[in-house]
Amino acid sequence: MRDRWPVPRRAGAVIRTNLEAGRRPLETFEDYVFYCDLMVNDGRHTYDGADAFREIIQHYPGTILLLNLRDREAWITSRLRHGHGEFARREMAARGLSDEAALTEAWRTDWDARLSAVRAHMADRPGQLVEFDIDKDSPADLVAALPRYGLNPEDFHDIGNSRTRRLSPLMRRLKAEIAHRRPRFFGK
Repeated sequence: MRDRWPVPRRAGAVIRTNLEAGRRPLETFEDYVFYCDLMVNDGRHTYDGADAFREIIQHYPGTILLLNLRDREAWITSRLRHGHGEFARREMAARGLSDEAALTEAWRTDWDARLSAVRAHMADRPGQLVEFDIDKDSPADLVAALPRYGLNPEDFHDIGNSRTRRLSPLMRRLKAEIAHRRPRFFGK
């Protein structure tokens, strides 16, 4: 979710701030229907608002959690490449890790722990947990799982998929330079 340029309002930061202040996790933006990309990382600290699923269910008991799945190792590879490595560097700094091998192992542990925790917490709420495997399921499957939202499978397309895109060496260097030098706003 973004406010006016140049300062984005990071949902994860809002969730963290609200919980630290004893407020409901989504307070100040409860009128939205869908929340995603809840992670915020400033290079010193990482907070993933997706870890607040317990508090979200507690305060908003009718919430449906959409658990996106994919091959774990492909997810890790994608994260390592995100922002031409900038995201991985910020994650290593925030976690006090010195190499990608340690980071990938931490991400594997995080992945397994989150899946287990979400599934265990939602075990008695099966209608409120929708698991969607982006590698195997179709947009029509997602639409069928969420009928009350009136979604159209034709509105879903892959954004940000760079798995098959090939850039020239110059374009790769330019994109990497932009990724590493662009201003980042980490305000609460």
